[in-house]
Amino acid sequence: MDGTRDPFRVLSLPYDAAPDDVRRAFRRLARETHPDAGGSASAFHQVHAAYNALTADLERERGTWAPPGEVSPYVAGLDPSLYPTCPVHLDRNDKGQQTVVFDVESRPEDWTPGSLPPPGGACHESHAATGTAPAFGVWIVALPDRRFRCVFGPPAAD
Repeated sequence: MDGTRDPFRVLSLPYDAAPDDVRRAFRRLARETHPDAGGSASAFHQVHAAYNALTADLERERGTWAPPGEVSPYVAGLDPSLYPTCPVHLDRNDKGQQTVVFDVESRPEDWTPGSLPPPGGACHESHAATGTAPAFGVWIVALPDRRFRCVFGPPAAD
């Protein structure tokens, strides 16, 4: 699929479609356009490419596709140069309970936190300054559809 095709339009979806809506639209259009069901290979290819682009983008929190004229080009208005993403890993403790581990070592090398917290975020943990890194915090920012994004930001104000 070339970069000028909007996958939301190919799948006839609104820009705020949930992942389940994307899957349902793909299945419906795949049944209509699949060559084994009397459709054309090129139409099926467009539908399949749009679905792949959207699912990959939804996993990256819709960082690429946005409605025309939207104010911020960044997910949840978070400029990645100001609030880089903090990777999250799920782990298990000694009792077998699932725990969340923030990969705080993955901060960009030259990044320093600004003074403003990310909009709509809550600081989950703060880290003191060391000889090689400034003080920073890990912020959780709520996104639509019960999703969230973890970002690096300033330490929480006491």
